[in-house]
Amino acid sequence: MKGSLRIGNISGIPVEVHYTWVIVFGLITTTLATSYLPNYTLYSSPLVNWIIGAIASLILFFCVFLHEFMHSYIALKFGLKIKRITLFLFGGVAEMEGEPKSARDELFISIVGPLTSAILSLIFFLISKFSFNPSSPVGGAVIYLYRINLILAGFNIVPAFPLDGGRVLRAILWMLFKNFKKATRISAGIGITLATMIMFLGFYFILAGQLLSGLWFIFIGWFLNQGAISGEREIDIKEAFVDAKVEDLMTRDVKSVPPNITIEQLVSDYLLSYKYVAFPVMWGDVLLGIITLNDIKGLPREEWKNHTVREIMSPLSPDLVIGPGNSAFDAFLKINRGPTGRLLVMDEDKLVGIISKTDLIRFLQIKSMLTD
Repeated sequence: MKGSLRIGNISGIPVEVHYTWVIVFGLITTTLATSYLPNYTLYSSPLVNWIIGAIASLILFFCVFLHEFMHSYIALKFGLKIKRITLFLFGGVAEMEGEPKSARDELFISIVGPLTSAILSLIFFLISKFSFNPSSPVGGAVIYLYRINLILAGFNIVPAFPLDGGRVLRAILWMLFKNFKKATRISAGIGITLATMIMFLGFYFILAGQLLSGLWFIFIGWFLNQGAISGEREIDIKEAFVDAKVEDLMTRDVKSVPPNITIEQLVSDYLLSYKYVAFPVMWGDVLLGIITLNDIKGLPREEWKNHTVREIMSPLSPDLVIGPGNSAFDAFLKINRGPTGRLLVMDEDKLVGIISKTDLIRFLQIKSMLTD
């Protein structure tokens, strides 16, 4: 996710924090310190409330991380790849590559998140009853964590795509109808309906004079609506790409550039001559990475003669590579999540082609015209 900072790697899964997390962390800490925790004692200082509020906020996001990590852990057990876990404005998201292979897999992957939040809520409830004085800031923070995890579990289990509950519903419908596409359309439709209701509720709050609450509801509704529409659109795209392989759509005659030429040479001898916007970077038969027009845009023109391709290229990484036998749909998903708008097609250690978002969109356009 753009604007994210990697903070660690757990079980091979990169963990990132998006810049919007800082905003919501500040809002939660402020709310706890100034509005929530003071209700639990008359004697603690504001400084103590701020410290406990900040600690409780961090614990809350650790709980969100556990929710997403359990999704990822079960997905890994079922053979799916996890690109990353990102904490952001709405909590967290685990980015899976591909879809579960069966309804059973989807059911287990989806239900484990809300179940984790429910278990965490129970743990904090028990702690609040037996370990801390509920009339203290610490006790108040524990009660808050118990309640918020219960809310997270309840909200996520709502049967509307793309929430966990919507994915659980899709898994159940998938089992009933034996049709993944139909199950997705129904759960996405429910998700869009719910999102629309939430946005209307937001407008109601605004008309009632509750501007902040109204805007928040509208924002949440919009986010859910986009997720549901995206899930439905993804199924249509997957169907359009059925039986299409990367090797069917890729460009085979690939022109590469060496890493030691200057950006000035790259522009004059390659970009303007061949009219391509991206080139693989190779040293002999060894693929080093890829350089694109966007990489050059960030460099002042007067500096072109002072920098080489190696200095600004995107180094070779799994995010930039796909095999010729992979489905075109896999390439579509990977390109949309990647930074360059194209993938290097490699057969073992040999570069055999390049595939771009333009190649895939052109294929979709032609197929759409043929089926109209």
